[in-house]
Amino acid sequence: MRKVQLIRYDQTDTPEYLFSGYVVNYDYNFALGGLDTVTVYCADQFYLLAQTFMDTLNVTAETSGERIETVLDLPEVDFPAAQRNIATGTVNLGHVGAYTVPAGTNALQYITQINDTAEFGRVFMSRDGVLTFQERIGTTLTPPVASFNDDGTSTVFDGLGISFEADGVINRAVVKGLSGTSSTATNAGSIAEYFIQTTSILNSLLHNASEIQDAALYLLKPLPEPRFTSVATKFLMLTDTEKDTLATIEIGETIAIEKTFPSGAGTTQLTQDLSVEGIEHNLDFATGHRVTYFTAGTTVLYDLILDDLLYGTLNTVNALG
Repeated sequence: MRKVQLIRYDQTDTPEYLFSGYVVNYDYNFALGGLDTVTVYCADQFYLLAQTFMDTLNVTAETSGERIETVLDLPEVDFPAAQRNIATGTVNLGHVGAYTVPAGTNALQYITQINDTAEFGRVFMSRDGVLTFQERIGTTLTPPVASFNDDGTSTVFDGLGISFEADGVINRAVVKGLSGTSSTATNAGSIAEYFIQTTSILNSLLHNASEIQDAALYLLKPLPEPRFTSVATKFLMLTDTEKDTLATIEIGETIAIEKTFPSGAGTTQLTQDLSVEGIEHNLDFATGHRVTYFTAGTTVLYDLILDDLLYGTLNTVNALG
């Protein structure tokens, strides 16, 4: 449980965290006739929450973010206030008897339940060790913080994942609160085309009927679409400025990826703006620093720019900022 930080220094010699956490285990390997080695296993602050269990919590009317703050403030949890970045939340959680949290409930599992059954936002530890809760994911006015392509005009990549899977379709969604209130949302056109594909949440902490209905509608994904699922690059391939940018990308930010494909006698490009949902740094003394970003689809809403041919029209992708 000694604190561990992995830090990279940028061009101005400013330290930037890649990871902050704690030592949770040592693995020794005694080699006959060779060098002994030790592997140090580390985990972020989610490890602490996963080891914490709550006493009975008689909940009151709160938004999703307020409920998370309540859990973190409990004396049996006592998560540091300086290591929190908790949004208010967009939904209201139940506060009648059915929603009372029983003694012995795991703190991390309950926080996950708040997000996964009610808010549908993000809960993660930032690279500098701050517990972060973001509200329900929708359109964003944030432009990409980095762009990747294979034509040499922006950051290059050497690994790219793409998916066009049928199980990405959800055309029937069922959400049920702990009080028994439920709602079912469907998309008839998608069902006719792709058969019934259902997601079901039976332990939602929502209790307002309209919010339960909104949640069911939010979970629908009626059409499959090709999507870049990950992009990877080696720092040895990048400029110093690109290295500094990629090292500080955080979960929830937007990146752009463009790939050129053969198309008949010519080529075509697939370009997507995607949200970063996972980050993997691999530091190897033989091959250097490598980073992979795992992505999800997002809708980018751009600021309206007067007289601009692309961004000068108010429509579904341009808006007043």
